Amino acid sequence: MNLLNINIQYFMIGIIITYIPFHLLEEALGDFPTWMKEHKWIPEKITYGHWMANNLFFYLPLLLIGLISFHFGGDRLLFLGVGIIVWGLINCFDHIIYTIKDRRISPGLFTGLIFGVISVLALFKIYMDSMLTIGILALSIIIGLIYAFLPIVLSVIFHKEFNKKFV
Repeated sequence: MNLLNINIQYFMIGIIITYIPFHLLEEALGDFPTWMKEHKWIPEKITYGHWMANNLFFYLPLLLIGLISFHFGGDRLLFLGVGIIVWGLINCFDHIIYTIKDRRISPGLFTGLIFGVISVLALFKIYMDSMLTIGILALSIIIGLIYAFLPIVLSVIFHKEFNKKFV
């Protein structure tokens, strides 16, 4: 299959399918809630229920909104779809950096590497199709950062509510 013949939406879908359930399973097996606390991503350790709720109620909907918006909005909303690809790269680099820093495998590293491969191929495809402008790239990076960090902020804000419902 020629990379140039693949619709870029398949790369976005590939990232989301890798994320749910494979990436979450890998992180769960590595006790990601404890890892988050150890690395000071959150003020106190959260339960698995809280962590899963964060993924299902905040991360997944943001990524799906980006995918659906791009699907129906087309090229004028390309940055929302490419933001998913940027999110995949952020996730990949995050796991690589912490694996190197900690000198132990970060929970989620292997599926994070899959995100990285998908993202690099997608960006190459978008570049080869002459769709990647400086403006699209800048907006995509902003959106990718929002996809990556807004759910963490929301998880901290709703921490007490999640602990009541998901303990």
